[in-house]
Amino acid sequence: AADVADRGLRTVLITLAMATVKLVPGVSGYIAAEKSKVVEQLQSGSASAKKNLRTELPAVGDPDGVIGELQALKDKDVRWQGKCSGTVYIAGSESEGHFSLINKAYSMFSHTNPLHQDVFKSVAQLEAEVVAMTAALLGSKEKASGGQICGNMTSGGTESILLAVKTSRDYMQSKKGITKPEMIIAESAHSAYDKAAQYFNIKVRRVPVNKEFLADVKGFKRCINGNTIMMVGSAPGFPHGLIDPIEELGELASQYGICLHVDLCLGGFVLPFARKLGYPIPPFDFSVKGVTSISTDVHKYGLAPKGTSTVLYRNHEIRKVEISMEYLSSVCCAIF
Repeated sequence: AADVADRGLRTVLITLAMATVKLVPGVSGYIAAEKSKVVEQLQSGSASAKKNLRTELPAVGDPDGVIGELQALKDKDVRWQGKCSGTVYIAGSESEGHFSLINKAYSMFSHTNPLHQDVFKSVAQLEAEVVAMTAALLGSKEKASGGQICGNMTSGGTESILLAVKTSRDYMQSKKGITKPEMIIAESAHSAYDKAAQYFNIKVRRVPVNKEFLADVKGFKRCINGNTIMMVGSAPGFPHGLIDPIEELGELASQYGICLHVDLCLGGFVLPFARKLGYPIPPFDFSVKGVTSISTDVHKYGLAPKGTSTVLYRNHEIRKVEISMEYLSSVCCAIF
């Protein structure tokens, strides 16, 4: 009964069915054989690379040789030309000018350290500008946002999600004293939420999507209890490219006084422009009452280099629990 409550009846039944099928004579052997084929294929594909694999520091430097080796490695990559959905978010050869700009900018700041903003004031300003511009796209100028949207940059969508989840946990502990936190997600939510739950000791209540493959608001409501700290909506979700009913989830969050995180890692730099062009985009950002945090990847359709994302919060009260000031008697602060 506890397993059904935690994982959902559908998931439990599917797991039991798969386990039963494996007991059928011949099935387990077939599965093992297929796994062996996959492993063999992976190993054969990397065999040539292993022959020339460096395992020790070279005795002398060879800058020209290194560049030649790097080019040879790059030539083995797939020539995606803007047709590698979910992996590359920029077009092919027609974007050479953009690549050149990014490479030049990166070379100017590749050895800076954003942790030390007193030394690298330039990077502090750059981060502030990226956060402000992203927030402006996502409703910070709207009256409904409250005018306090804030946040910081991260190394990617997963880190943004991890920070949003941990911040929501700590915020709800400070507000409601919740010590056995739970979060509600749709089965279409990104796997980073499972990772966050494992890291931060949060119980996940996973709700099946409805017939339209969207987050089931009624299902979410049934899962809310005294330990619920947050819900998650995707705009869009990775599996289906659909926007969850953020407005309805926001109403639930407001009604029960819990956090609502919107995963805009994929859509953050698409939906605002699609809406501006007149497409019927449902509400998804801080203009929605109840939304407390948003994650948006700048390295996707923001066209920045890989390793660039943002996590935004509705106000300073929520964000302040993201920051730790206890290390070395508050000499150093860190984002956890």
